[in-house]
Amino acid sequence: MNLACKMLDRIHAVKMFQHLEESNDRPNEIGFLSLLSACGHAGLVEEGNYVFARMLSYSVKPNLKHCTCMVDLLGRSGNLQQAEALVLSMIISPYGGVWGNLFSRCRTYNQVEKGIRIAMYAIDSEPENDGYHIILANMYSSIGRWEEEENVRRTMKERCSADNKVGWSLL
Repeated sequence: MNLACKMLDRIHAVKMFQHLEESNDRPNEIGFLSLLSACGHAGLVEEGNYVFARMLSYSVKPNLKHCTCMVDLLGRSGNLQQAEALVLSMIISPYGGVWGNLFSRCRTYNQVEKGIRIAMYAIDSEPENDGYHIILANMYSSIGRWEEEENVRRTMKERCSADNKVGWSLL
């Protein structure tokens, strides 16, 4: 099953999962991760939701990687509300990349207000990530919130100048 997921025929991976269920074999954590990834790259939202829901029936507890794949799948398809709800319901604290993925999807789908809200989570989890600050500043400017845009850029510049102090080094 893992091999099918890595190949181009991602729909074949879902069919293999259906066959696996019919044969009473039990997929493991890695198999589910591969399936969710395949569904995400193929845009198979219904199938991904089905696979994710089936994990517990196989006593496979979704971990951070599974949830990240689902957030990516939902975000790619524009289901930002469902993706946000999933992140907020995660038992495991999501790392910045999960929030960053959702944040960039908000930009892709022009969900500015949601993006601004999500940006706060992304920046809190990875304050050194300049990409989040730049996207946030651009979101503010896209809706004419110039003061907030300037504050984000100023904060980023201050942080950069504090990080780049001149020093001496002897080799």
